[in-house]
This record gives sequence, C-alpha cells and structure tokens, in this order.
Amino acid sequence: MSEPPKTRAYRSDIRTRHAAETRRVVLASAAELFSARGYTATSIDAIAEAAGVSRSTVFTAAGGKLTLLKTAYDQAIVGDDEPLSLAERPASRQMRSLTEGSQIVARYAGILADAMARVSALYEVVRVAADSEPDAARLWQDIQQQRLNGARRIVELLQAADALGDSLTADQAADVITIYNDPGVHHRLVRARGWSHSAFQQWLARALQHELLEDASGIA
Repeated sequence: MSEPPKTRAYRSDIRTRHAAETRRVVLASAAELFSARGYTATSIDAIAEAAGVSRSTVFTAAGGKLTLLKTAYDQAIVGDDEPLSLAERPASRQMRSLTEGSQIVARYAGILADAMARVSALYEVVRVAADSEPDAARLWQDIQQQRLNGARRIVELLQAADALGDSLTADQAADVITIYNDPGVHHRLVRARGWSHSAFQQWLARALQHELLEDASGIA
C-alpha cells in the first residue's frame, strides 16, 4: 500500500493554522467591542464585521455571544490563548517556591496587577451585564468563585510559610484578599483615576502585606 501524499498533511496543517488565526481575530474583535460598547449592545453581526468574517464563522470559530465573552475574559486573565490557567503559569509556580511571606505577597501583587491590567475592562462588562442578562449573571458568579479560590491558595501559601497574621482566620484572610483581587479596584484607580501601573502594584503589595502578614511593621 502506498503512503498518503505528504501534501494532505501539509494542507491539514494550513487549515489548522488558519482556523486558529480566525479564532484569535474573532476573539480579539469581540473583546474590543465588548469593552467599548458593553455586552448587550454588542451583536454577533458587529463582531463578524469587525473580524472580517461571516456571522456563521463567528459561531464556528469561537462560539456564541456568552462563550465569546467568557473566552475573551479567560484569555485576558492569562494574557494569551494557551490552555494554561494563571495558577499554572511560570510566575505562579515561582511564587509557590518562595518561603518568605513578604516575598510571596510581593510576587502575588505583581501577578495580580498584570492580570488586572488585562482584564479589568472586561470585568466591568460582565458586572454590568449580570444585572440584566441571566447567562452573564452566572458567569459573574463563576468569576467570583474563581477569585475566592485563588485567594484561598494564597492563604495556604502564607500558612505554609508560617507568615499569616493571627488577627484573621484563614477564611477571613481569603475574604480580605478578594477585596484586593477584584479587577474593579484596578478599574477605579488606574482606568478612572489615572494611577500608573507601578503605583498600583506597589500600593497593592503594601496593602496586602499590612492586612495579611504576621509582622508587617515597618512596611512603607
């Protein structure tokens, strides 16, 4: 039996790359329009026009409207379309190797500030849409649970380093972290009030250290 022509695999690879690129363009267009217009005012037709594809291609490439918003949000959190969560990224793995509470919090503040800078606009889109769109409301609740889960992981790291202050229980410490890991905080201070990224990150580190660490005395 003769081997299949090599051109068949080559053409398949081209189609795969083309599909991936179409998906990226559709998602980028959706994220831009959602951020500019909001969820309700952004239609699939508008996304298709911005991406330069047909309406059916939007659905084929990336899904319906809510899926577009969720996927755009998830990708904004991590910064790309690789199938790795924020917790699986190199910076997060490096953070988990640290043993000093102040270092853990400082690294977490850096990871958090970068993620917030990418996602805060879409976070506001979901927040507003949740008031009138049941599907968006469910996405909003999922996001809140993800934020709490992430906060609990940071508490566990601080406990392992024997650095968590004794004025808060572990549950209370996680709740406090969710006050600061809310992308809405970034939206208000950076986007609305004009703080620089570095100023926001430094404030975030100081605030978290003050709230969470066993000995936060002398923190500037």
